[in-house]
Amino acid sequence: MKISTPLGEYPFEFRRVERRDGGLAVVGTVAGLESTVLFDRDDLASLGRRLGPPLLGAAALVILLRR
Repeated sequence: MKISTPLGEYPFEFRRVERRDGGLAVVGTVAGLESTVLFDRDDLASLGRRLGPPLLGAAALVILLRR
């Protein structure tokens, strides 16, 4: 995945996924700097509506199993 900034495009290098504050965080690096994308519950629900029930069910299962 590439991240666009006013200074140019940089690759996002995935490191891990974490559960944070009731959401999911995707942690990686952009241009050598640690970066985090945080998806809260509303983001996950919106993503689930767009991608369909099977993915929403899988995401909900992951969140529930990690509690």
